[in-house]
Amino acid sequence: MDPALREDLMARVLTPENLRKAWHQVKANHGAPGVDGRTIEDFPAGARDHWPSIRQAVRDETYQPSPVRRTEIPKRHGQGKRRVGIPTVVERIIQQALAHGLGPLFDSDLAASSFGCRPGRSAHHAVPQIQSYIKAGFKVAVDMDLAKFFDQVNHEALRARVARKVRDKALRRVIGKYLRADVLVGASLQPTETGVPQGAPLSPVLSNVRLDDLDKELERRGHRCARYCADFLLVVTSPRAGERVKASLTRFLQHHLKLEIKESKRTVGPTKEGVFLGFTFHGTRS
Repeated sequence: MDPALREDLMARVLTPENLRKAWHQVKANHGAPGVDGRTIEDFPAGARDHWPSIRQAVRDETYQPSPVRRTEIPKRHGQGKRRVGIPTVVERIIQQALAHGLGPLFDSDLAASSFGCRPGRSAHHAVPQIQSYIKAGFKVAVDMDLAKFFDQVNHEALRARVARKVRDKALRRVIGKYLRADVLVGASLQPTETGVPQGAPLSPVLSNVRLDDLDKELERRGHRCARYCADFLLVVTSPRAGERVKASLTRFLQHHLKLEIKESKRTVGPTKEGVFLGFTFHGTRS
């Protein structure tokens, strides 16, 4: 994106065309009601009267996001539960509009090993990349999964990372408000000091922005790897190399990114014994 355009990013985020596009995407995704109880079906009836004032409040920086409703959903394959945040429909539209503006600004500079929540990329692209490395002789996997990544994200570090590219201070302050929005847990309203709500439209963009430092570090070290959101896999040529890489990256994540690795997902072993994004790599030998 032309650097000269970054200054006016907020104006382009709030164009009627971008907001309309955001609404259609939120509508297509369905989703449960937020703290106000309003459903996707309820939204159009009141939008015509209230939306202009909401849009102006965002532009004027007087808008205060509603709290996020927190709930838990089962993880894939029955492995416990995952905490998710459910913004109101209005918040989802604004966040989706912000994601449309921020995504292209950051996406062109993200590492080739990053596959999650990016246009034209998916788990079905990440897995063949790992398969190609295995065929080339990298048959020992270092399997690492970030523990509660969405709950752990350090706001100060994330905002500093966003500020590297987003010159529009008003937009940065709006992002800050969404990061600090209260969370409704049951009947209790709780402040948010760390993390981004998993399930909110803006969170995938922000998670990729935060983890790009990890991707670039792996790239700098010359590792063969793929990452999809908080799940990433490296492949090396020997168990000894795998143990060394695991220890080194654990230190990097803890000390530089202030993130933790799941103890159960910090393993080194033959690629044929591992699972990555629900896929297993059969027919390989360590």
